[in-house]
Order: sequence, then structure tokens, then C-alpha cells
Amino acid sequence: MRRQQWSGTLPPMNDRFHDEVMSTFGKKLREARESAGFETAKQFAEALGVEENRYRHWERGSAQPNLPMLVRITRLLKVELSDLIPHAYQKKDRDPSSRRVAS
Repeated sequence: MRRQQWSGTLPPMNDRFHDEVMSTFGKKLREARESAGFETAKQFAEALGVEENRYRHWERGSAQPNLPMLVRITRLLKVELSDLIPHAYQKKDRDPSSRRVAS
């Protein structure tokens, strides 16, 4: 059996589902930021050490932070990663029928 090598990217998602996940992530990120006392995106971006424009893309759902940055975000906001990930995504990930098996 030939082993498939990981290309470094995730398999393509349904575009509508992806858009919903990103939009919800952005909203949850903004809510968590505000709850943590960061009144503006600029304040939080400075605390993270990233450009304000880059951070704003995350809140808008037009871009996503990488894993190390997600860890920094959760630590700074004192939230769990699951608090930022939309529940629909978590449910889909748990559904065995939605998982792809590498051949």
C-alpha cells in the first residue's frame, strides 16, 4: 500500500461551510477580545505583536492565524481554543462520516 504524503494543506472544504466557519471564528474572536478588556483591535494587535491590519483580517474572517498564533491568542485572552472555534465545525469534525480516509 502506497503511503500518501501530506502536502501541508488541508483538504478543500465546502466554500459556504468555510465562509461560515471563518465568519463565526471572527465574531467569537472579537467577543473574546472585548470580554478580556481589549476595547480596540489595535490594542489587542499590539499586545500580540502583530500589525493591526493583519489582526483585523482575522476578526473579519478573511484570514486565519496560524497555530502558534492561535495559542498566543488563547493565552492572552484566557480562553480555550474550543471557545473560538464554531460549534458546527467541532460537530462536523466529530462526525465519523465527515472524515476523509487517506488511501
